[in-house]
Amino acid sequence: MELAKSKLEQLITAVDRIVDSRRQNDGDLFGHNTASEEISKTLGIPLQDPDKSYNLYYGNIQKFMNDFLPKDNDITKPIRNLVSTLLSHHEKDKVKYGVRGGDSRMASTEDMEHIIDVLSDWSETPQDYLKLAYILIQKNKELGYIPEERTIQDYV
Repeated sequence: MELAKSKLEQLITAVDRIVDSRRQNDGDLFGHNTASEEISKTLGIPLQDPDKSYNLYYGNIQKFMNDFLPKDNDITKPIRNLVSTLLSHHEKDKVKYGVRGGDSRMASTEDMEHIIDVLSDWSETPQDYLKLAYILIQKNKELGYIPEERTIQDYV
Protein backbone atom coordinates (compact mmCIF):
# COMPACT_ATOMS: atom_id res chain seq x y z
CA MET A 1 0.00 0.00 0.00
CA GLU A 2 2.83 2.39 0.87
CA LEU A 3 4.54 1.63 -2.48
CA ALA A 4 1.36 2.46 -4.44
CA LYS A 5 0.97 5.73 -2.52
CA SER A 6 4.55 6.81 -3.32
CA LYS A 7 4.06 5.94 -7.00
CA LEU A 8 0.88 8.03 -7.04
CA GLU A 9 2.70 10.96 -5.46
CA GLN A 10 5.48 10.67 -8.08
CA LEU A 11 2.89 10.68 -10.85
CA ILE A 12 1.16 13.78 -9.44
CA THR A 13 4.53 15.54 -9.12
CA ALA A 14 5.40 14.67 -12.74
CA VAL A 15 2.05 15.98 -13.98
CA ASP A 16 2.54 19.20 -12.00
CA ARG A 17 5.96 19.68 -13.62
CA ILE A 18 4.50 19.15 -17.09
CA VAL A 19 1.72 21.66 -16.42
CA ASP A 20 4.23 24.21 -15.09
CA SER A 21 6.55 23.79 -18.05
CA ARG A 22 3.60 24.14 -20.42
CA ARG A 23 2.71 27.50 -18.90
CA GLN A 24 6.27 28.72 -19.44
CA ASN A 25 6.56 27.47 -23.02
CA ASP A 26 5.50 29.68 -25.95
CA GLY A 27 3.60 26.78 -27.50
CA ASP A 28 1.98 23.64 -26.26
CA LEU A 29 3.14 20.04 -26.31
CA PHE A 30 1.06 18.93 -29.31
CA GLY A 31 -0.11 22.04 -31.11
CA HIS A 32 1.03 25.43 -32.28
CA ASN A 33 4.60 26.26 -31.42
CA THR A 34 6.38 29.35 -32.68
CA ALA A 35 9.74 27.60 -32.43
CA SER A 36 8.66 25.08 -35.08
CA GLU A 37 7.66 27.95 -37.38
CA GLU A 38 11.11 29.52 -36.95
CA ILE A 39 12.83 26.20 -37.64
CA SER A 40 10.66 25.63 -40.70
CA LYS A 41 11.47 29.10 -42.03
CA THR A 42 15.21 28.67 -41.38
CA LEU A 43 15.37 25.28 -43.11
CA GLY A 44 13.04 26.32 -45.92
CA ILE A 45 10.66 23.43 -45.24
CA PRO A 46 6.94 24.15 -45.32
CA LEU A 47 4.92 23.26 -42.25
CA GLN A 48 2.44 20.44 -42.71
CA ASP A 49 -1.22 21.36 -42.27
CA PRO A 50 -2.99 18.10 -41.30
CA ASP A 51 -6.52 19.51 -41.63
CA LYS A 52 -5.84 20.95 -45.06
CA SER A 53 -4.14 17.71 -46.18
CA TYR A 54 -7.09 15.64 -44.97
CA ASN A 55 -9.57 17.88 -46.80
CA LEU A 56 -7.49 17.93 -49.98
CA TYR A 57 -7.12 14.15 -50.06
CA TYR A 58 -10.55 12.95 -48.98
CA GLY A 59 -12.65 15.94 -50.06
CA ASN A 60 -10.97 16.56 -53.41
CA ILE A 61 -8.53 13.98 -54.74
CA GLN A 62 -10.26 10.77 -53.66
CA LYS A 63 -13.72 12.23 -54.31
CA PHE A 64 -12.66 13.28 -57.79
CA MET A 65 -11.23 9.86 -58.61
CA ASN A 66 -14.35 8.11 -57.37
CA ASP A 67 -16.81 10.50 -59.05
CA PHE A 68 -15.18 11.40 -62.37
CA LEU A 69 -12.97 8.54 -63.45
CA PRO A 70 -14.74 5.76 -65.33
CA LYS A 71 -15.32 2.45 -63.61
CA ASP A 72 -13.23 0.68 -66.28
CA ASN A 73 -10.15 -0.56 -64.45
CA ASP A 74 -8.04 -0.54 -67.64
CA ILE A 75 -8.42 3.25 -67.78
CA THR A 76 -8.34 4.14 -64.09
CA LYS A 77 -5.53 1.86 -62.92
CA PRO A 78 -2.71 3.76 -64.74
CA ILE A 79 -4.18 7.11 -63.65
CA ARG A 80 -4.47 6.02 -60.01
CA ASN A 81 -0.94 4.63 -60.17
CA LEU A 82 0.39 7.97 -61.47
CA VAL A 83 -1.55 9.92 -58.82
CA SER A 84 -0.10 7.68 -56.11
CA THR A 85 3.41 8.11 -57.53
CA LEU A 86 2.99 11.88 -57.49
CA LEU A 87 1.76 11.87 -53.89
CA SER A 88 4.20 9.34 -52.45
CA HIS A 89 7.28 10.22 -54.58
CA HIS A 90 7.75 6.48 -55.20
CA GLU A 91 7.04 4.42 -58.26
CA LYS A 92 6.06 0.77 -57.84
CA ASP A 93 8.92 -1.74 -58.06
CA LYS A 94 7.86 -3.06 -61.46
CA VAL A 95 6.04 0.13 -62.62
CA LYS A 96 2.64 -1.61 -63.05
CA TYR A 97 2.78 -3.78 -59.93
CA GLY A 98 4.85 -4.29 -56.82
CA VAL A 99 5.52 -2.41 -53.62
CA ARG A 100 5.40 1.39 -53.71
CA GLY A 101 6.97 2.04 -50.30
CA GLY A 102 4.74 5.01 -49.51
CA ASP A 103 1.17 5.95 -48.63
CA SER A 104 -0.58 8.60 -50.72
CA ARG A 105 -2.80 9.67 -47.84
CA MET A 106 0.25 10.82 -45.88
CA ALA A 107 1.51 13.11 -48.63
CA SER A 108 2.45 16.66 -47.83
CA THR A 109 -0.02 19.46 -48.43
CA GLU A 110 2.25 20.77 -51.19
CA ASP A 111 2.15 17.41 -53.02
CA MET A 112 -1.62 17.32 -52.79
CA GLU A 113 -1.74 20.81 -54.25
CA HIS A 114 0.29 19.47 -57.23
CA ILE A 115 -2.51 16.97 -57.87
CA ILE A 116 -5.14 19.70 -57.62
CA ASP A 117 -3.14 21.72 -60.21
CA VAL A 118 -3.01 18.70 -62.52
CA LEU A 119 -6.76 18.14 -62.17
CA SER A 120 -7.39 21.83 -62.85
CA ASP A 121 -5.33 21.65 -66.06
CA TRP A 122 -7.20 18.54 -67.14
CA SER A 123 -10.66 19.91 -66.29
CA GLU A 124 -10.73 21.78 -69.62
CA THR A 125 -11.18 18.41 -71.39
CA PRO A 126 -12.77 16.15 -68.73
CA GLN A 127 -13.47 13.23 -71.05
CA ASP A 128 -9.86 12.93 -72.28
CA TYR A 129 -8.38 10.43 -69.82
CA LEU A 130 -5.29 9.98 -71.98
CA LYS A 131 -4.56 13.69 -71.53
CA LEU A 132 -4.92 13.30 -67.75
CA ALA A 133 -2.42 10.43 -67.78
CA TYR A 134 -0.06 12.50 -69.96
CA ILE A 135 -0.26 15.52 -67.61
CA LEU A 136 0.41 13.23 -64.60
CA ILE A 137 3.43 11.68 -66.32
CA GLN A 138 4.82 15.11 -67.20
CA LYS A 139 4.35 16.37 -63.62
CA ASN A 140 6.04 13.24 -62.20
CA LYS A 141 8.96 13.72 -64.61
CA GLU A 142 9.20 17.42 -63.79
CA LEU A 143 9.46 16.65 -60.07
CA GLY A 144 11.91 13.78 -60.65
CA TYR A 145 9.67 10.99 -59.32
CA ILE A 146 9.90 8.88 -62.49
CA PRO A 147 12.61 8.54 -65.17
CA GLU A 148 12.46 10.89 -68.17
CA GLU A 149 12.08 7.98 -70.61
CA ARG A 150 8.84 6.76 -68.96
CA THR A 151 5.77 6.82 -71.28
CA ILE A 152 2.09 5.94 -70.93
CA GLN A 153 2.78 2.51 -72.47
CA ASP A 154 4.80 1.62 -69.38
CA TYR A 155 1.66 1.93 -67.25
CA VAL A 156 -0.88 0.24 -69.52
